[in-house]
Amino acid sequence: MYTRFEVLNFRGFDHLVIEPLARVNLLAGKNNVGKTALLEALFLHIGAHNPELPLRVNALRGIERFPVQPDEVWGWFFYDKRTDQIIQIRSQDDHGLNRSLAMRLAPAETVAQAGNGDGSRGRPAGFITTDVSRDLVLEYADSRGHQAEARIMFAADGEIKTRRSGSVSAATGIYLGAAASFTGEDAERFSNIERVGRTDGLVSALRLLEPRLTRLTVLVTAGAPMIHGGIGLRELMPLPVMGQGMVRLCAILLAIANAPGGTLLIDEIENGLHHAALPEVFQAIGAAARAYDVQLFATTHSWETIRAAHTAFSAGPIYDLQLCRLERTRDTIIPAIYDQEALGAALKHDLEVR
Repeated sequence: MYTRFEVLNFRGFDHLVIEPLARVNLLAGKNNVGKTALLEALFLHIGAHNPELPLRVNALRGIERFPVQPDEVWGWFFYDKRTDQIIQIRSQDDHGLNRSLAMRLAPAETVAQAGNGDGSRGRPAGFITTDVSRDLVLEYADSRGHQAEARIMFAADGEIKTRRSGSVSAATGIYLGAAASFTGEDAERFSNIERVGRTDGLVSALRLLEPRLTRLTVLVTAGAPMIHGGIGLRELMPLPVMGQGMVRLCAILLAIANAPGGTLLIDEIENGLHHAALPEVFQAIGAAARAYDVQLFATTHSWETIRAAHTAFSAGPIYDLQLCRLERTRDTIIPAIYDQEALGAALKHDLEVR
């Protein structure tokens, strides 16, 4: 698990250090203070050797169509759009292993592209010279001596190409966006735990929201696999029909079960879940995270969510919860860390911690 996380020159962070970290970390703070950006930094850091992750991060923000201009495509990954500087994302884990990710824009290159050249010196007939977009370069290193590099390139015709080299130890990270929507990934993740006979715990946890639930299985509907559940009706019901809460909790627990020893990132964890069920939901999440040795980072705007998490972990076998409130001070963002004692006191006196 991470015990320290540091971000420089990324999104709205000129420099941010969060230390210590717990198994379950709730991230709070006002709008536009960097909660989702912190999840993105973690996601990129975990999969630093994967050249497609920056594209996926942009897609999660709804940015999927853009001009082939590096400052527009990648510029807002950099603090204040300072693309001449390097993004640094660093961590230390509970084994003392240090990992780092450096992200930079490489200088533009000039290449020959098929076209109608004039045959002049340096520009042969049949070719034209074109400045291609600058590569986004991701450089990974750890204290064990592992190194890797990934690149994302935009060719002159707009085609996206990726390349990676080097070798790094694999890390597992799953990112769940704010929308409580069903995806085919959930069906695949369910199949992974059904294959080894570990669905009973999932069914028990989902009964917190639907007491009639007796079983879960994957059926193909309209050519796509989808989780269905039995609740005493004539036919098994698709999980999305049971409501967003069922979909959300199922997705969270499936992600935990499919990331043993890894990290789960959740944007707006409470979405789709009724506040009355949240204490028991957090008990189930905490138990699953411990069972699979998963570290969790989740954003929230909800007072009820923070109170429910504190109540659940206070009643559990171990209080491995922490609240990190991001606060903007002039031009920088600083973390305020709440452990069990501090959070309990804040909630008791109705102090604002969101």
